[in-house]
Amino acid sequence: MRIGVTGIYASGKGTVCSMFEQLGAIVIDTDIIAREIVNPPSPVLDTLVHTFGHDILNTDGTLNRRYLAQKVFNDKMLVEKLNSITHPAILQEVMQRSHDSSKIYMINTPLLFETEYYKHMDKNIVVVANTDQVLKRGVIRDGITEDEIKARLNHQISLKEKMKLADYIIDNSGSLENTKKQVEELWKTLILMKGQ
Repeated sequence: MRIGVTGIYASGKGTVCSMFEQLGAIVIDTDIIAREIVNPPSPVLDTLVHTFGHDILNTDGTLNRRYLAQKVFNDKMLVEKLNSITHPAILQEVMQRSHDSSKIYMINTPLLFETEYYKHMDKNIVVVANTDQVLKRGVIRDGITEDEIKARLNHQISLKEKMKLADYIIDNSGSLENTKKQVEELWKTLILMKGQ
């Protein structure tokens, strides 16, 4: 069973997925896959260099992810071009890693609905948190500015739209204990569903 887990940037998707993992789920993180598929030698990396130029590479031939992000995130057409290269490769890898139907896989992906990965999932979860928490977490966790966070958020479907598309919503605005209770209740539901 594949469960898509998403939310806006820094809403706590990773925290929620870790909680599900402690209960027995297998977590697949598309951000990790996105890094792996561009490790040289890589056809995806070759396509990125051909499309965006050699200046996206570090001196050792690896992708300078931060530079590429800065180069594309303020231009919708460049973001779409980047996504058209990376997203199909990421989805292919997710599907290969989540092939055992006796398991519950949590697919942690920030762009579940934007990429239409949700169509390949059995159920979808949206993790929500208030804006102040999101900005604070992003600055602390990733060391980027609030303006960079807002630019990333502008390239995601709004939280309201994500919530409409979700099968389940987990509110990560309160305490970790409160989030954990929601996760445990939903896990029981998913176990029952998988057994049917």
